[in-house]
Amino acid sequence: MVSSSSLLRNARPVNVREAQAQLSKLIHSKSPSMVLSHGKPVSFLVPYEDMLDLVEALDELKDKKLLGEIKRARTEYAQGKAVPAERLFKKMGL
Repeated sequence: MVSSSSLLRNARPVNVREAQAQLSKLIHSKSPSMVLSHGKPVSFLVPYEDMLDLVEALDELKDKKLLGEIKRARTEYAQGKAVPAERLFKKMGL
């Protein structure tokens, strides 16, 4: 899964005119592009697979139960407690 910070950090800045002239090349690129107008970001071109990862992550953020489990696991980890594998397997339906 791609992280949002790496997506932004690895984005190639390109001005609007250049983006218009090279749209086909940018679309087929495996890297993201940040389109700039007067030096300010106005649009972002993201490879399809990266976009799917981002949409999946956004869907997971809507799952309050999952977020609660993540919070609980982080608290346990910070306290030096191990998260039981049985609990993880149960949550995963295994």
